[in-house]
This record gives sequence, structure tokens and C-alpha cells, in this order.
Amino acid sequence: MRFPSLPWLSLSAVMVVLDQWTKAIAVAHLEYNQPVAVFPGLNWTLIHNYGGAFSFLSSQPGWQKWFFLVVASAVTLGLLEWLRRTPRSNWVLCLPLALLVGGAIGNLIDRATLGYVIDFVDVYYQTHHWPVFNLADSCVTVGIVWLICYELFSKEAKAERQNVRARS
Repeated sequence: MRFPSLPWLSLSAVMVVLDQWTKAIAVAHLEYNQPVAVFPGLNWTLIHNYGGAFSFLSSQPGWQKWFFLVVASAVTLGLLEWLRRTPRSNWVLCLPLALLVGGAIGNLIDRATLGYVIDFVDVYYQTHHWPVFNLADSCVTVGIVWLICYELFSKEAKAERQNVRARS
């Protein structure tokens, strides 16, 4: 099987290693749900997220673990296939795909081994807190925003859409 974007998977692997490493540090040095101030607007706060993004479905009795494992695995396989079909030189598309794969795998590891995702980055303004997150979540967020911008503004994406329409 040809995989021209294989070097981009090294970025995914680095993101997985950094994500797991930072989570291990958080678990070793933080008490659960006890904020540690870093500077105004940022705390380290160890949280276990049993749900999805923004703790979606976290209050469910446990079936959501399997749901998120299946969905995240399927999406990761789709992203890997997209990355495989993308020329290695197309870094504007390969970079966000690699970040998405790394982030998805980082959180899949937690969910598969622990049953929850370890989150610890707590960003806030005054009394308003953003949901606590981790490096894998950041990779996914940056990857999604980058892909949306790519689809909206890149000449390559526009040309591909025109080719698809022409074939229809």
C-alpha cells in the first residue's frame, strides 16, 4: 500500500507522545479537581472527562465510552485514508490531518485504557471557565479550524470541488 504522507505520521506520533507525557505529569502532580494557578486566566486542574467534547454525554451510565471509542476510531481511520491520498508536499492539508490524527489517538488511548480522558488545562476569564482540556484536544481544535479555513479559502480545495462538480 502506497502511503506518500507517511512522514506526516511522525508529527502525529510526536503529538501522541507529548499528550500522554503531559497527562502523566498532570496525574503525578495535581490533585483531582483542585486548581493550581499558573497566571491569571490559566489554572492546571485535573479532571476526568467521561464524555466527549465539552463533557457531552458525561453523565451517562457508561455506554458513551464505547460510543466515543467507535466513533473516534472510525474518524481516525478516515483521516488516515485522507492523509494517505494526500501528496506529501501538500503541507497545508497534511499538517491539520496529522494534528487531528495525533489528537484523536491521544484521547483514544485514555478512553480505551482508563474509560475517561484526562484533562487539565483550565482557561478562564474572571468567573467564566472554558471546559478543561488537554494537548490532544488542542491538536483536534487547531486541526479542525485549519481544515475549515483550507476548505473555505484554498485554491486547491476550490479546484477539487469544481472537478467533483464536473464529473457529476
